[in-house]
Amino acid sequence: MTRIMALLSGLLRNEWREIASAPYDRAIEVAEIDGNTKVSARSCLRHGDGWLDAETLNPVEIAATHW
Repeated sequence: MTRIMALLSGLLRNEWREIASAPYDRAIEVAEIDGNTKVSARSCLRHGDGWLDAETLNPVEIAATHW
């Protein structure tokens, strides 16, 4: 719950950036925020048209909205 509150607080303070500006091939924390304010965050690498888990380098299915 604390992590969710920190992510939401970051959004309110404008610390999160739009996903379109995310760099490629660099480990970043990404967030997936839907209309119900459900937040999921993980460390990923933007690679091509998708995302890789930053630790395992396995492809992940995430519709990232912020970083």
